[in-house]
Amino acid sequence: MKEKRTKLKGILTIILLILTVIVYILLEEFFYSDFGSGCSSTGTGFYPTLTSKIIGWTLLFISTLFFIASVWKFKGISKWWTIPSVIVFMTAFYGNGYMLFNKGGCGLSINKTTFFINQTKLGDFAKTDGETLNLDSLKAGKYKGKLLGFSLSDNNLTIYRIGEQPLNLKTTFLFWRTDNSRIIQNLSYGLNTYRNIVAEQTQKHYEFIGGQGMTIDNFLEELRTTEKWITGNIKKTELLNVDDGTTRLIIETK
Repeated sequence: MKEKRTKLKGILTIILLILTVIVYILLEEFFYSDFGSGCSSTGTGFYPTLTSKIIGWTLLFISTLFFIASVWKFKGISKWWTIPSVIVFMTAFYGNGYMLFNKGGCGLSINKTTFFINQTKLGDFAKTDGETLNLDSLKAGKYKGKLLGFSLSDNNLTIYRIGEQPLNLKTTFLFWRTDNSRIIQNLSYGLNTYRNIVAEQTQKHYEFIGGQGMTIDNFLEELRTTEKWITGNIKKTELLNVDDGTTRLIIETK
């Protein structure tokens, strides 16, 4: 009877292990598909790097082995090893399943995914077409809370909002890293500050509009990517905090 129970326990362990592997593979397939990264092929996902994922896979494999060994008390391994095994497994599962993404043509918004399938919307871009901003609507307060401007320092992504405090996001989690250069490359269109063409009626006068709390350095950091030509011709700068919830950088060129 004991041998039958042992055999049944072994079969159930193998079945559960196979199911776990299958479910994980399916989750990753979903995660790295267009559907997983947004809601169309224009969605852009910022995933953990390959090195990060390899670390995650290794931790998942080792924690699973220890969990099984502790349940079976293999070579005297205590059943209490199940607790750290589960903690390590869930940590690796979270790390491999973490993503920031822009839904692109589905609405231009910043979102976060955890555990592969748990999605949280963080906010919508002020420039819904990625380019234009209606200044009359801005003055009327219709853009409150919308995202306009960002900065990335080390692994800290700051996204500025109109009339609200900035969002601060980590692009890392323990051993997991995202490709920061890809984040800058993709968010430099749509989430970048707005260049007010109306202000350019005055010769050599430029105005860039960003969310609340932006600094001169934040503006210039972005302009080095989006408007590189202007950064070498600056004669004078002025930063204005406007009551419509925006920050504006006035630039006078040489």
